[in-house]
Amino acid sequence: MLAGVVAALARRAGSLSASGQWAAFGTGTIAAAAGWRWAGLLIGYFVLASALTRWGAGRKAARTADVLPDASARGALQVLANGGLFAALVLAGTLLRAPPLLVAANGALAAAAADTWATEIGTLWGGTPRSLLSGRALGAGESGGVTLVGTAASAVAAALMGGAAGLLLAAPGGVAADAAFAVGLAGLVGSAADSLLGATLQSKRWCEQCKRWTERRVHTCQYRTRHARGVRWMTNDTVNLLATACGALAAVLAAA
Repeated sequence: MLAGVVAALARRAGSLSASGQWAAFGTGTIAAAAGWRWAGLLIGYFVLASALTRWGAGRKAARTADVLPDASARGALQVLANGGLFAALVLAGTLLRAPPLLVAANGALAAAAADTWATEIGTLWGGTPRSLLSGRALGAGESGGVTLVGTAASAVAAALMGGAAGLLLAAPGGVAADAAFAVGLAGLVGSAADSLLGATLQSKRWCEQCKRWTERRVHTCQYRTRHARGVRWMTNDTVNLLATACGALAAVLAAA
C-alpha cells in the first residue's frame, strides 16, 4: 500500500510516467517485503533523486536539448535500471540471510545515487564537461563527460549512502564501519563505471544536418540521426543498470 501511494504521488507530481509508476510500485513492494528499513532507504533515494531532477529543470533542459531526448518523467526502464537490482538483491539477501547480498544491494543503490547526483548537479552547476577518456570538451549531456562539481556531488552522495548502509547493516545501536566504507566506495566506482561505459560502449548518434553528437533519434532540427558509434543496443538505461551492477560487485569485494 505504501509503495502504491508513493508511486501514485510521484506520478501526480510528474516525476514518473504511467509505466514508471508501475515499475516504482513493483520495486517498492519488493523492498518493503524485505523490510521497512529497505523500503525507507529506497524511498529516500527516490525522493532526493526526483528533487534534484526538478531543481533547475528548465536550465538543464535548455543546456542538453540538442543531446538528450525529452524526458519529463521517469519511465519503467529508467526506474528498473536504477532501483531494480537493489530491490532484487535486498530481497534475496533477506530471504537467504546472506549479508553479502545486502551489502551488494546497498552498493548498487549507492552507485545509482552517486551517478544521479553527478548528472543533475554537474549539468546545472558544473560548466563544460570533459571526456573521461580524452579530456576534450563535450557538450552538456553528452555521455562520458564529467565535471569537477559533478564528481564532488557523486562523492557526497556515495558518502551519504555509505553512512546509511553503516547504520542499516549494523547491530542495533551500532555502526558497521566496514559496510559503510564498502558501500561509499561502491558509489564512486559505480558512478565512474557509468561515465566510462558512456564514453566507450553507449550508443551515440550523429546529426548530419547540425554536425553534432546526440542521443536523439530525431534531432531538434527535425533531421533523423544515425547510429555512428558504440554498441547500438547500449542505451543510457542499459549503462545505468550495468553501473549499479559494478557498484554491487565493488561493495562485496571491498567488504570481503
